[in-house]
Amino acid sequence: MATTVVNPSDSIAVKLYSVALFRYALGESFWLKPKRFRGAEFIKRGGNQKRLYGTDGEYPIQVLRDLERSAGDRVSFDVFPDIKGDGVYGDNIIKGKEKDLSWFTDELFIDQVRNSVSAGGRMSRKRTKHDLRTQARLSLERWFARYFDEVITCYLAGRRGINTNQWVLPTTWNGFAGNPLQPSDAEHSLTIDGSGAISHNPADATTLKLSWFDKIDTYLSTMDTPPNPIMVDGEPCYIVVLHPKAVEQLRTDASANNWIDIMKSAGARGDSNYIFTDSLGRYGRFILYKYSKIPVFTQGSKTLANCLILGTQAAAVAFGDAGGDFNMSWHEEYDDRGNLYTATAGVIWGVKKVRFNGKDFGSCSLYVDIT
Repeated sequence: MATTVVNPSDSIAVKLYSVALFRYALGESFWLKPKRFRGAEFIKRGGNQKRLYGTDGEYPIQVLRDLERSAGDRVSFDVFPDIKGDGVYGDNIIKGKEKDLSWFTDELFIDQVRNSVSAGGRMSRKRTKHDLRTQARLSLERWFARYFDEVITCYLAGRRGINTNQWVLPTTWNGFAGNPLQPSDAEHSLTIDGSGAISHNPADATTLKLSWFDKIDTYLSTMDTPPNPIMVDGEPCYIVVLHPKAVEQLRTDASANNWIDIMKSAGARGDSNYIFTDSLGRYGRFILYKYSKIPVFTQGSKTLANCLILGTQAAAVAFGDAGGDFNMSWHEEYDDRGNLYTATAGVIWGVKKVRFNGKDFGSCSLYVDIT
């Protein structure tokens, strides 16, 4: 009986491993998990083929797929501010009183990032009962899931921070592909000072209290260029991503009933709306999340967490390879005349916090004193 054997170098093996790696990385990702922080894909089908055109702009992370179908290492995207001023009444002449359309353009660059794992020589592989080839793939899957999340977090916050626990990126990491890390502008930098008032200076940060969110809601409702809220079950909401110590402060400050009410909203809506998946719950217009890799930095004698408030289109992500489940590359080889086995995975991509006219578009930094 003939037996079908798929060798590591066969094209079908390469595709199977790259697809498995990319699906795992997205499934384990805090930011890129489908239907939570990134929207639905625009899909065009033709015969047995489907083409992805990117995600809609109604979620914090927008995926741009223009570079998957054309050459280049950058993609530009625009936003058109609302027109302002009065209208023309009655039979008054409108000619010559037209409003000019204006727009702002941002640009995102992509580059390749790869990582590689060695499963050792034939004798090393012989001495263990584990399938080291499979373990190499699993190690790369876990690394890319963490790497994707850390890079997106750093771009949203505009800094890497000094925290090292659980991180794969070094504290010296300062962005890649020419996309700069951009700290939030003053209007989109928020904290509450010792008097209980909104401040834009991180050094004024105090410990997080539940009352902060009422003050921040008022501020967002009255600021000149607020992030566009996310529509959740027909209601405008914001995502708030908090450092674990900030969550501890919040839980300590909130009464037992308040905390129970916050958690109830996640349980009640988690099954019907993915945006509540793994959330702590909801307070007012804010859906709260805990995330261990919120960047931490020092300001004077204080240790501050750069928490995040997110609306739509807070960050843009672009991939540069064929779309769908085939965004990763996979390569295996035996070196030293077939003795040493290595596996390498890579992706061409880029990330940038969306900014127009020098201001953050879909995000605010929320500074909390976690000293």
